[in-house]
Amino acid sequence: MQSPREMQKRIQTIENIGQLTRALQAVSASQVRTSRVLADNTRAYIVLAWQILADLYHEREFYHKMKIFDSPDLSKPALIVFISADRGLAGSFPTNIFKTVIELDRKLNVPVQYITIGKKGRDMLQRRRKKIIADFSELSTVSSFHDLKAMAAIVLEDFEKGLFGQAYIVYTEYESMSKFTPTVKQLLPFSDSVNGEQEISTPFHRGGCIYEGDPDVIMHSLLTRFIRMELFHAITSSKASEHTSRMLAMNQATENSEEILASLNLEFNKIRQLRITNDILDIIGGSSADCQHF
Repeated sequence: MQSPREMQKRIQTIENIGQLTRALQAVSASQVRTSRVLADNTRAYIVLAWQILADLYHEREFYHKMKIFDSPDLSKPALIVFISADRGLAGSFPTNIFKTVIELDRKLNVPVQYITIGKKGRDMLQRRRKKIIADFSELSTVSSFHDLKAMAAIVLEDFEKGLFGQAYIVYTEYESMSKFTPTVKQLLPFSDSVNGEQEISTPFHRGGCIYEGDPDVIMHSLLTRFIRMELFHAITSSKASEHTSRMLAMNQATENSEEILASLNLEFNKIRQLRITNDILDIIGGSSADCQHF
């Protein structure tokens, strides 16, 4: 049986852990709101940008021959933009996204190159000796899609140079406080559907836009913006999912600490009560012995 002093130390330790988990839960809750707003705002922008892109695509026959609108080149390496967590204590969030990217890697059956966002994912890929061509973990807390200009340039320019034949984003799509799903989205080429919308061969509101300036310039500008917005949405959605997962994990940890604390306090009170009872019995026993002596 532990002494009261040892029990007090254990109780103090559990109380400190509970304070820490409550603080982490509060921080994650505030960060969830910020990331969720950013992710939600980009959805409407991406849908509209895709409609304009599809409309432009049907403006000129020349665009139909562009590599960026062709089918994936399966003879060349693939690129995966992998968005993961920066810190731990996020429940099953890191494990689920790791399983998704490894499954995609095996499924592609071609050499795979990576651009990483998030220290956990970068470290995991390095342990598996995967080829990482760029790491942008410092952009995991990005607040504007303008900050993604360098990353989008790497993706688009390397694709146009033929360094890889297809590009994907692996991230976690935030849907609600209780649901966030590991997601694989084809980023390049644009031959497949984007955001669950129709394929590029089917126009949206064809002819519904009036363009000022050279359509080729507009197309190039739109492509880079579209890629940046896709990346921005994936990052903010992943961050909202990470913070939500951490908030839920810390909430569960706080509840567990409270249960353990209640159990330890009960045990401590029993030990203290038993010790007091034994002390009283010793005093009574000593008094009885003195009376008999006299």
